[in-house]
Amino acid sequence: MENSRGVRRGRLIGLIAVLVVLSAAAVVVDLPSAEQLRGWVRGYGVAAPLVFFVSCAVGTALFFPKPVLATTAGLLFGVLPGVGLAVAGFTVGALIAFAVARGLGREAVARRLGEGRLRAVETVFARRGIAATLVLRLLPVVPFAVSNYAAGVTAVGSRSFAAGTALGLLPTTVVAATLGDAWRDLGSPRSLAAAAAWLALAVIGVVWGARLLRHASTNRDGENDVRPGTVAGGP
Repeated sequence: MENSRGVRRGRLIGLIAVLVVLSAAAVVVDLPSAEQLRGWVRGYGVAAPLVFFVSCAVGTALFFPKPVLATTAGLLFGVLPGVGLAVAGFTVGALIAFAVARGLGREAVARRLGEGRLRAVETVFARRGIAATLVLRLLPVVPFAVSNYAAGVTAVGSRSFAAGTALGLLPTTVVAATLGDAWRDLGSPRSLAAAAAWLALAVIGVVWGARLLRHASTNRDGENDVRPGTVAGGP
C-alpha cells in the first residue's frame, strides 16, 4: 500500500513538473499552436486517429503513462474527439492486459505485482464487481496498469471490467485532454480549473483509495480467521 501511495505521489509530482516545463517552453520557444498541429495531423487522414488509438491500446498494456497519452489526445485532436479516442484505446489496452493476466494465471501475476496488493484488489473486485472497476478508474486506488493485470485474475467478468473502465476513465481523461487542448495557454481559467480538478481527484484518490484497500484487507483477514466448517459470527 505504501508503494502504491509513493507511485501516486510520484506521478502527481511528475504532472506538476510537466506543466511547469510546458509553460516555460511556451514562453521561451516559438511553439506551434494546437490548430497548427491538428492541421498537420489531419493531413494523414484516417490513419492519424487509427495510429493514435493503437498507441493508446498498446501503451496501456505496456505500462506507458496514461496521462501523457490523454493530454496528447486533447492536443492533437481536440477535447471531445481526443477523449473518445483515448478512452477507447485505454479500454482496449486494459482488456488486453486483463486477458494476458487471465492466461498467465494468478501465481504469475502475483510474482509481478506483489501478493499483498493483489489480495486487496481481489477482495474489492469480488465484493463489488463493476462498481469496483468504476471506483478504481475514478480514483487511483492502485496504478492503472497494475489494476488491469490484477483484475484478470479476480472474479470480475470482462464485460463488467470493460464497462467500468470506460465510464471511470472519462473524468480524468477529459481533464487531461482539456490541458492538452490549451497547451499554449496553460494560465487560462479553463486550464487552471482542469489542473485543479486533476489535483483534487489525485488527493481524493490517495485518501479514499487507502481506506478502500484497508477495508478490503480487513475483510480478507476476517474471512481467513473463520475456521473451516464454521460460520462467521457463530460459535
